[in-house]
Amino acid sequence: MIARSFLRMCVLLFLVFIISPLSFGAGQMSFTDFRNAQSIGKAAEDFTLKDLSGADVGMTKYREGKKAVIFFWATWCPHCRVALQKLNQDRAVFEQKGIKLILVDIGEDRGDVQNYVSKNRIGINVFLDQDSTVAESYNVIGIPMFFFLNSQGIIQAADNTMPDNYEEILNRNN
Repeated sequence: MIARSFLRMCVLLFLVFIISPLSFGAGQMSFTDFRNAQSIGKAAEDFTLKDLSGADVGMTKYREGKKAVIFFWATWCPHCRVALQKLNQDRAVFEQKGIKLILVDIGEDRGDVQNYVSKNRIGINVFLDQDSTVAESYNVIGIPMFFFLNSQGIIQAADNTMPDNYEEILNRNN
């Protein structure tokens, strides 16, 4: 009897420990969604960062009045690497559609990012947010993180993935 009760208690505790992180993760996603939802419908904050060539580049000027996808990422992030490869593969399609891709690497050394970009033949300009100031101003909690701007520079959506209907999102005029 005691052995059964002990076993039940162990199973129950095990389940509690397994479910607790899932609940925390779900709550964290809600918090992330809430923080980013506050920026939807507002003008994207302009920023100026160095690119890999060392030039200071302003986001608004770089965007040239076009629709844009701002992609916050880092070389160490496996999901970012997958998303970056897909963006790189489709960069000509984005150009044809008049959509600017703005890649913002967070918190990494220029040399490390340059090596990664060269090794993986990334053909898109990369902005370096070495102190994470821009990521913080956009309320980026986790990466990858995408922000979708219409041609007026208004944030239409924010997501951790690139949705299939990104063109529809970018065409909104909030």
